[in-house]
Amino acid sequence: MGEPPATAFVTGGAGLVGTPVVEMLLARGTLVTALARSDAAAAALRAAGAQVVRGDLSAPGPWARSAGEADVVIHAGLPRMAPPVRGRHVRRLARLAAEQAAGLADAAQGGVIVAVTCGLADDAGPLRIAIPSRSAEDALRGPETRVVRVPWVYGPAGVVRDMSRGVQMRRLRIVGPGTNPMPLVGARDAADGVLAAAAASAGTYAVREPSVPTQIALVHHLCAGRGAPRPDHAPPRLAALSMGGVMSEALAAFPVDSGAPPPGFACAQRWDADLLDALVPVASA
Repeated sequence: MGEPPATAFVTGGAGLVGTPVVEMLLARGTLVTALARSDAAAAALRAAGAQVVRGDLSAPGPWARSAGEADVVIHAGLPRMAPPVRGRHVRRLARLAAEQAAGLADAAQGGVIVAVTCGLADDAGPLRIAIPSRSAEDALRGPETRVVRVPWVYGPAGVVRDMSRGVQMRRLRIVGPGTNPMPLVGARDAADGVLAAAAASAGTYAVREPSVPTQIALVHHLCAGRGAPRPDHAPPRLAALSMGGVMSEALAAFPVDSGAPPPGFACAQRWDADLLDALVPVASA
């Protein structure tokens, strides 16, 4: 990997992938300025050692100058998608993601941008859960843009973390037969892929573990680690009533395996060995 950037501007720096991105940049001597929308995010970022600028990508603010002055802009702060996720939510989030990304691209003034996006797609194209990410990618396109597409990311937040909570609370059900593959990547590996992409040529990359569990294998792994019974199955249409059709569709999908990682990148984490330790323990209900 090349020399780390002297300065970086990070959105979503208190999030699942953004947190290790900030930590890794700081450990390499990069001066990090991070955008924070909440008091909690600002406090966490300052505690990590980053400089903080308050604001929101949806509105002009002092963050634009920080983005324009940075050697690299890392966009890990796409609009949040929390269940239940339905089609109308996707359309709204896609518009918001595009607007925010366009504003960030304008502020970056043609500099290096690395965007972390959802890489879940099938033969027909991106799954609905990935449409906001694709909207952001389109708005960020440029000669210095790197896109890092990730599948299901495991760590102290996110969908896999929620699945672990559901196992412990005896509320999780496998969506459909469960034989579909669920490509994974650890949050720290995803962050490492982001930094590798920043040092690589502009383009679109994919970061994921080579070993891919099925949905049922992942759930049973969580059950074994949490000492919980294996759950039953729910038809996708029934699961959609509680989590929304977009999330139900994604959990039962057979995603296409495509895209190459950034040069020199290799996953250090393994879901079958490291996933449980990567999740924050949850007290029993």
